[in-house]
Amino acid sequence: MKAKLYCRRLPRFVMALAMVAGVAVSAHAQTVLVDFGTNLSFRGASSPNPDPKGHFWNNYVPGVFFTDFKDINNNATTIDFGPDGTGVGTDSYNGPAGDTSTPPTSSHIAATDIDTVALGNLGVLEAAFDYAASPDPDAPGNTAANLTRFQIQSLDTTKAYTLTLFGSHKYSADATTVYSVFNNAAYTSLIGTALLNVHDLVDASKHNRDTVATISGLVPDASGILYLQFVGATGAQGYLNSMQITGVPEPSTLILLAGSGFAICFRRRGR
Repeated sequence: MKAKLYCRRLPRFVMALAMVAGVAVSAHAQTVLVDFGTNLSFRGASSPNPDPKGHFWNNYVPGVFFTDFKDINNNATTIDFGPDGTGVGTDSYNGPAGDTSTPPTSSHIAATDIDTVALGNLGVLEAAFDYAASPDPDAPGNTAANLTRFQIQSLDTTKAYTLTLFGSHKYSADATTVYSVFNNAAYTSLIGTALLNVHDLVDASKHNRDTVATISGLVPDASGILYLQFVGATGAQGYLNSMQITGVPEPSTLILLAGSGFAICFRRRGR
């Protein structure tokens, strides 16, 4: 009777242990915030550090490769980030603040219309204010591909990553931006994708103010790199205002623990 009772309780014990370990894994998650555009970029604004939520940002200037991004708590990380052979520009005109044709002022920042609660960590006015845009296919002399690509380097190969992406723009040729993640330099091995309406599908004057795209379970290649690409759904310009990178250790040890628990129970029943 005792052996039989032990067998019934063991899976519950293993499950409880796995839940505790899962909480510990979540506590060790690493989160990085990226704002596309700065005070030094065209019609841009830098996110404050710390922001009103108490978090720290990495403000991205086009064309520059950044090393050792800081995390949300201002701790240094190994994460590097930069463009991967494609055009990218930043601007704020017709973004969440509307007309920013003059150099941005505090009034433009205040006019940034977003739902700061719904966007979570990305719900910061300065971060939503400006955006990165893929090349305009209708621009004179543009012969390059219309997509934009970035490499996220020096990631931990024992972690799975989640990208949370906010794109917002009025009067876009493509209402929808496609974000894709690959784990090879040729951008042929797709491991995750998401669509996001950067403005309303019916009324192009209504920019996205409260919705993000999320791509989860992203494991970098053997060199610790994820390859991010975005473009409009039909090949026109795509938009990316801000991004959150979150890395969590993969719970392989929990699977092994649970498996060993059930194996013990099985052997007890066989005696």
